Amino acid sequence: MKATVFLISLFILASCAHNTPSVPTPGAPRNLSSTETKADSKRQPDQAASEDESSAGGQESGTATSGRKLNIPANQDELAEQCTKQLEGMPEAYKNTMNTMQLTHRALKISYNATHRLPNWVYYDLSRENLMNSCAKRKDKFKGDPLLIAAQLPKELILNENSYKNSGFDRGHMAPSGDFIWDQSINEDTFFMTNMSPQTAELNQKTWNALEVHVRNWACGFGEIKVYTGPIIDPNMKRLNSCVSIPNKFFKVLVGMKDKKLFGIGFVYDQNDKVGDPYKKNAMTIRQVEELSGINFFENQYAQKVQDEFETKMDIRDWESVEEECYSCEGKKK
Repeated sequence: MKATVFLISLFILASCAHNTPSVPTPGAPRNLSSTETKADSKRQPDQAASEDESSAGGQESGTATSGRKLNIPANQDELAEQCTKQLEGMPEAYKNTMNTMQLTHRALKISYNATHRLPNWVYYDLSRENLMNSCAKRKDKFKGDPLLIAAQLPKELILNENSYKNSGFDRGHMAPSGDFIWDQSINEDTFFMTNMSPQTAELNQKTWNALEVHVRNWACGFGEIKVYTGPIIDPNMKRLNSCVSIPNKFFKVLVGMKDKKLFGIGFVYDQNDKVGDPYKKNAMTIRQVEELSGINFFENQYAQKVQDEFETKMDIRDWESVEEECYSCEGKKK
């Protein structure tokens, strides 16, 4: 059965190579053109393994409030040239879609950007039923995405567990491990490096984590929600030595249904959102997130009229009113 699922996923990855970036794959959002508009949960940190937290020679260093130093290479022009050259080894079948590679895993869909070594977005459904049966254990086995390996991408284009090493940044989950502890094997899929983005320790382990707790509680209240999350891609982002770009901002986009009515909300967090629980001030409409990210969410899932209704309106009270904790194992609260 596992072999069948893997082959199906690989077939989907291969088939996407015949589409151009401007043509959306079924169920996937597309990038908007320039003319279009449209905390009580504990977890282990995602920080990259580091033998030496001190600054490396020739690197810019910023000190996070945790005391961990951020090591960003100073030779950005040289690094950008090197990273671009690596893309020349991309198999011909994927060259036209290397920045919109559709990776379909068992519970996650990922649009992967090979140029920046980041996901454009990660999509999944989050349900009350699964959260109430969250009995698996987080194992922290970060690894390269097997779909990229099976597609025979060059080794230097496939991130591994050491790709953030000595950078000072966490390997920040876009689809959090905590949303998938209802199945041990599927939880391990969340540790594929295609699901990661560099995040400061304070953002990842505190502020962003607090938002993830709210998201689980909203899934409990609505019964099920649809979730898109990812970094905001900026062509001027700096890079790590592994060619991973460092985002300045991250988004989450959610849709839930109550009494047959769809409710939408979006959030954009900055790397500097490190204190407290700023979800209310960071909340916005989905349409605003689309404008900031350049991604047209839910285009292939709902008619335009329906999208206009839930993407252009947002009331944080609609979400606060349904928030409920059901994150448990076998029906028992932790």
